[in-house]
Amino acid sequence: MSDFPILLQKPETLLPKLGASGSLYVSAFFGTVTAGQTVLASDGPRFIWYADSANAVYSQGGKFYKQTAKGFAAEVQTSPFVEAGRRSLFMARVAEVEMKWLLGILAGSSGTGFALVIGSEIAEFIVTNRNDFTKWTAQYRAVLEARDYLKRFAPTLYEKVFNSILHRVFRDWWSNVPDAITSEAVAFGVGVVIGGVGKKVAAGRFSLWALIFLVVEQLCVRFALSVSPEAFKLTEAEYRRTAAQIIEKLKGAGVNISDQDIKKIVDEVRGHPNEIRKAYDLMKASFSK
Repeated sequence: MSDFPILLQKPETLLPKLGASGSLYVSAFFGTVTAGQTVLASDGPRFIWYADSANAVYSQGGKFYKQTAKGFAAEVQTSPFVEAGRRSLFMARVAEVEMKWLLGILAGSSGTGFALVIGSEIAEFIVTNRNDFTKWTAQYRAVLEARDYLKRFAPTLYEKVFNSILHRVFRDWWSNVPDAITSEAVAFGVGVVIGGVGKKVAAGRFSLWALIFLVVEQLCVRFALSVSPEAFKLTEAEYRRTAAQIIEKLKGAGVNISDQDIKKIVDEVRGHPNEIRKAYDLMKASFSK
């Protein structure tokens, strides 16, 4: 392989597979660089997406490149702005979880389109949007944890509410999102939606997660927060009112659910009030803000 940079035509398929770990030793003067750093090379600033002892992948000017570690290190060392280059190693550092946001955005969009939006100012992009990304990541994690917990105790609630809404949020990108509940996997999932529809539209998608919380909250308040045996009894009128409220909320968000589904959900909640309360508590901190 040549030591010169090679243009990557489809970085959105390559980079998510590589991850955001690894490092590349440049020299005693420059030290070691890792993914998430901006360094100054002979042709200007480069944002590193991946680096190891063999290769580096970086973006610059709206395009993505792969280069041998030897070639990359040489171009950093021969930068005409050596002192600025040395300082830039400690600037614009993006954390590993934040790199997962970026990799998710990349996976949900075209690499060229993504790069043109944020150019080489990727750290600035993260700083500007960090609060929203952090909030959505925390909420998504809470939903996944509650969903995983309820899978055994409330299968209808799991399928008709949690899974239905998650599929509406992710739509065509569902297959790109891992099911694991780790910080990296959750951040990647949030990034996939942002990359697919853009930040403004993503905000509307992510509001559907709050709908999951509202449905569980309504069920929990009705059945799981009271210790009175009467709390587990529903008159026909009360049941119809509860069912109508839940159906209205879900159908308003484009989620189809039947009266029979609601009856099954209510029975599940009445049968496992403590478990529903636990799922509610898992989500409460992230959504009550």
